[in-house]
Amino acid sequence: MIGQLEQIVGSPVELEQLAHRPGHRRILRASGPVRSAIVKLYASDRASTVAGRVGALGAVPPGVAVPRLLLSDPVLHMVVVSEVPGEPLTAALLETDVAACRCAGAAIGSWHRSWRGRAPSPLRPHGADRELAMLNKCADAVSPRLAEAVRRAAADLGESWSCTTVVHRDLTDARILMDERVGLIGLDYAALGPPELDVGNLLAHVDLLSLRSGRDLAATREELVLGYEGFGDNLDDELLDRCRRLARLRLACVHDEPRLTHRPNHRTGPVWVQG
Repeated sequence: MIGQLEQIVGSPVELEQLAHRPGHRRILRASGPVRSAIVKLYASDRASTVAGRVGALGAVPPGVAVPRLLLSDPVLHMVVVSEVPGEPLTAALLETDVAACRCAGAAIGSWHRSWRGRAPSPLRPHGADRELAMLNKCADAVSPRLAEAVRRAAADLGESWSCTTVVHRDLTDARILMDERVGLIGLDYAALGPPELDVGNLLAHVDLLSLRSGRDLAATREELVLGYEGFGDNLDDELLDRCRRLARLRLACVHDEPRLTHRPNHRTGPVWVQG
């Protein structure tokens, strides 16, 4: 592995672990005298799938940056991609940086619009049925009380949707990097779907951030949506609400956060409404 990395970043190679999910993957930063790169080591045979997705999504509109595929080694279960510069959107959300939030929304909208009606061959449609199946799997791993609340809240969210563009499918404030260009990283789960799936997922993560920080982030949610609709297509409010609720329910399971099972009263309003 080191020999392959030396060809990309130069010698000597310094490795820094960024994340590790046992049984799933490790993420490292490889640094050398030439450049730095991100190394992903998978515990399964996902490397080829991820490499195909990243390789297919290199074309981006102005103002947007995504990782470029540098190396794929299915034998080592390894993918190496370029490092995208920038700081996570999280800080801008907490600081109520209106300009940054609107810029981030605009970049996502521009990215969705650039892929509208196109279907890169490695990507599969991600329908509502698959989203619900993922949610049910998450619910299987939590307490019976929370699982019941999640499944009850999801009972009316299964209507099918059209897959009209490329979606990130795991878009969070941590995967949006603010710099001269807006970076979208972590494309492992990219698929075809409705744009509301990404925006709803992002709003749900802002909801989680609001709960964890104890701060009202309604203004930043509004700026994200306004920025998006200035450069992307207009969002379907009903579908956006469904996608946001589905993402909130998944996060309720992952973070053991029952408050996220409550339905928000509108697309950018209070995090949860009692009742």
